[in-house]
Amino acid sequence: MNPKVAARQARLLQMLENGDEIRIGRERDCPLPLAQLTKLTEDHPDVVKVYGQGLTAEVFHLKVEGHHWCLKRCRPDSLVANVDGKTAFLTELERRREIESLRELHPTILSNVVCTSFGSARAGVLVSPWLRGDPVRRLNERNLAQMLAVEAELARWGWFDWDPSPGNLLDDGQQISVFDFGYMWPFDPLHEFNSNGLSDPAFHVAERLETRTLSGLWLEEAEPLPLFRHWRELCLAWAKGELQYLSREGASAPVLARMQGLVGEWSAALASEQALAANWWRDMYRSHRLDIADDLSGKSCGPMTLRRLDWLEQAVREHFPALADNLGFDEAGLGQAALLQRLGGLREQIRANLLPTRTSQPAR
Repeated sequence: MNPKVAARQARLLQMLENGDEIRIGRERDCPLPLAQLTKLTEDHPDVVKVYGQGLTAEVFHLKVEGHHWCLKRCRPDSLVANVDGKTAFLTELERRREIESLRELHPTILSNVVCTSFGSARAGVLVSPWLRGDPVRRLNERNLAQMLAVEAELARWGWFDWDPSPGNLLDDGQQISVFDFGYMWPFDPLHEFNSNGLSDPAFHVAERLETRTLSGLWLEEAEPLPLFRHWRELCLAWAKGELQYLSREGASAPVLARMQGLVGEWSAALASEQALAANWWRDMYRSHRLDIADDLSGKSCGPMTLRRLDWLEQAVREHFPALADNLGFDEAGLGQAALLQRLGGLREQIRANLLPTRTSQPAR
């Protein structure tokens, strides 16, 4: 395992075992006494609605004296059965504490990232103003640009979000807001590719959005390529802007070379319709494959996991030449039949790790 990841996981597991406290804000800023917040049930008069489908926490929409609040309460046992899932609430508390500290110095930054009023690891609660909006369900030019902008701003400040999934990106019809930080870890953007350091250059802001949100939503689109072209134009503009910024700030040679590579890759993809289609098949294959691996790792598979597998099998049957030269290390060199056999073996693994059916509500 990556030593940086191993050290982070060991530290958080030790904190969890010790019952260490992470605290944000003041109890007196809570809408109700802390003792009540830890024991609220859906029949409490101040509870508007409970969203119980989150994998690491449940969310209460509160209305107290005319003001709307979000209470996020940690599950006793995370439904994501890996280390990062078990420690996600601690991770979120750390990120929220860091963000609020930075906002004290720079009040106007991260305007589309949720504010935190109070948080406590020992109490297992996070309190914030209620954000209007719903999980992203359809893509358009506006929300694509806003998703990229807010995730890029977080990265520039040194936080890499591994899980910008639809339930963590709330859309009120006008603006995208980021709500969840359970899989977000710090990194040095001048000297690292992401929070894994320099070992995984394939993971970047645009890739994470494609893997966790866009690829799944594009399953619903009969003609995704026109909007994908717009997305690639946004990505290219972001990469060019980041390259200028990183060069000006004195970023290391590996970081600059990697960003130059993205500029070249996306410029080539936009050169023709054929190149764009090839880029689409390659990157969507990568995204669906990565998301399935993530679900299997956390034993948190659902209907979408099976839909992604269906897409992969169809892509291999119909577009194998576009994929063959860009498969991951564990599939590189496989022929079409062997790759289909490999994917078919995933189906039973997915079915063995299916979570109980959950309603589609904000994960928050």
